[in-house]
Amino acid sequence: MKKIFSILTTIIISVSMILIGAGCKTTAAQPAVPEFNVGDFEISLPENWEGSKKEELDSVIESLNEAGQSQLADGVEDMKDYLVFFGYDTEMIEQNDTVNIFTITGESKVVLSLKEYMDLQYESAAEQYEKAGYIFDIVEQEIVAIGDNKEVGRTIFEQTVESKEIKVAQYIVKDGSDCWVLTFSIDPEQFDENLQDFDETIETFKILD
Repeated sequence: MKKIFSILTTIIISVSMILIGAGCKTTAAQPAVPEFNVGDFEISLPENWEGSKKEELDSVIESLNEAGQSQLADGVEDMKDYLVFFGYDTEMIEQNDTVNIFTITGESKVVLSLKEYMDLQYESAAEQYEKAGYIFDIVEQEIVAIGDNKEVGRTIFEQTVESKEIKVAQYIVKDGSDCWVLTFSIDPEQFDENLQDFDETIETFKILD
């Protein structure tokens, strides 16, 4: 993992997507077998979702522009230096509607425990939101076993920026001194019906040697 990162920057990514918009209603989808091998890890996304690794983001930006999603394309362009992986719901692209997104970012050389890392980062995020006059509310937070990962920091939070609401499922997997931050950002009205699919997606996340 080469990029030094933080949860706060990850949240900023999702904020930028809030201002673009997040989602019409869609039926819950099931992940298939792992289909994306990114070198450091492999993962599967739910049905109707597409994903790309960092080296492919330029082609994703081009495809989004061609699909009439110029604002989303601009958001990916602005954040591509920080993204390890980017995914989106293609069904919404076909409907020419706003899009729910999935991102993976990473931070290396983390000496804190997973719990200490989560406490520090989310406390910092809450402080920054308060200073900006935005709403940041953690709904649920726990460390659980998901798939092959014995300890996953799973946090569900709601945020409001400039009257735009979004709900986020964020998962942190710590491997040695590396932290992987996997984030689904979605419209609050469709969050509950998709949460199981998000958990099942994280079950397919496997760090490769």
